[in-house]
Amino acid sequence: MGLATQDGLLSQLSTVALNELGPPRHTQTTTSKPIAKRVRALRPEDLLATARKYLDSANMQIVVVGDRAQIEEQATLFGEPEFYDALGARV
Repeated sequence: MGLATQDGLLSQLSTVALNELGPPRHTQTTTSKPIAKRVRALRPEDLLATARKYLDSANMQIVVVGDRAQIEEQATLFGEPEFYDALGARV
């Protein structure tokens, strides 16, 4: 998610440059094709099959952190939210 905005991408690229970490991983190759080309070649069916294999959707949880007054309405879109204070006590 950190790469979802131009600022996030710029931050990541700056970190790579400042720390001399080499080229971004998306330009490296692990087989005969660069990773970016391999990702673009994926089909929706491929992603769904992988998700079904590795994700236990029945037991997944979404964790949202922020001002309750601002996020509560949106959080209810995903189910009945549970609320905790900063120390982890249920409220």
